[in-house]
Amino acid sequence: GIGCHAFSPGSKDFAAGLRFVQEMQILANFPFISANIQDSNGNRLFDPYLIADVEGISVGIIGLASNFAHSEVFVQDPMEALAELVNEVDNQSDVLILMFDSQEADIIKLQTSGYPIDLVIRSKSKTRSQDGGKRDIPAYSCGDRGKYLYQFDLTILDSGELVDLAVYENQISQAEKKLNKMRQGNLMVDLRSLYQDDPQTLKKIDAYESQIESAKQALEQGGNTIQLNKHELAKTVTDRPDILRIVDNGKSKRDQLFGPQPPSGTPPGKNQKHIGHDHDGDGIPDH
Repeated sequence: GIGCHAFSPGSKDFAAGLRFVQEMQILANFPFISANIQDSNGNRLFDPYLIADVEGISVGIIGLASNFAHSEVFVQDPMEALAELVNEVDNQSDVLILMFDSQEADIIKLQTSGYPIDLVIRSKSKTRSQDGGKRDIPAYSCGDRGKYLYQFDLTILDSGELVDLAVYENQISQAEKKLNKMRQGNLMVDLRSLYQDDPQTLKKIDAYESQIESAKQALEQGGNTIQLNKHELAKTVTDRPDILRIVDNGKSKRDQLFGPQPPSGTPPGKNQKHIGHDHDGDGIPDH
């Protein structure tokens, strides 16, 4: 089986109340972790992190959530909570993973923090990441419908940084697509001959080929790596429209109870831009 090392609750998990979350924690055969979700007295409700031994590698996993309003819990500023324990966890870990129910503003803060985090697995976003991005810390969002299973294969050879292979694989793919588009349907044509009288296009060709070469060199270096494999469950698991309706109705009732949460730092009363709903889970708002 897949197994589960940890679960980090976020804002949506408290829609049915604190008691419900605590009941689920008792029933679960895996730990709930959160470094910054507290009770009304300021005491942590969960262990902030855990250290798992995975094939001889010490993997530190921290749970964290962006601020959200709830009558039964208090959410400490996530960056403050992280600052209090990140070095403690890092000292015990070969690999440090952050499970973050995160607003985009907090991801930006995290990327400029300099914290020794190797991988961020993010919820609270409808985006399905193709790679971990080009910032300091690879950060992945797996969407919000559970239709895709993200598999991260980590290769650890030394104490160096992890290289996100998907970034370079996508760089090669995108550059090759642009070059093929320039070939105008003839994939055997020599681009430099075709555009010999077009210096601007020749510069673009040089740039795309340079991107491909630099990405290939990065892939060949080896070392510590993250390899992404995405599994589309929709191909093997039959959809249940009735279940999807329950999910959508539940989300609607949650928003009626607590209202949609504004982005972090938004002044009270500030009008919010409408965010389209993605009912079919393809990552594109339907309306």
